[in-house]
Amino acid sequence: RHPYTRIEFVVNDLKVTRQTASKYLEALAEHGFVEKHQSGRSNYYINVPLVALFMENGP
Repeated sequence: RHPYTRIEFVVNDLKVTRQTASKYLEALAEHGFVEKHQSGRSNYYINVPLVALFMENGP
C-alpha cells in the first residue's frame, strides 16, 4: 500500500506481535523484496522498485 513500512505498521495492519512483524520484515529484506534502512532507533523497510516507479511516473 505504501512505498515503505515500519514494524509498527505491520503490527497494526496484520494484528501480529512486534516480534513476528520484525521477523516477517527481516525475511523480506533478506530476499530482496525491501531494503532495510535505520534512522535513529527506527527501522524503515523500503520497497525500492515501487519508489522508482513513483519517481518515473511523478506529477
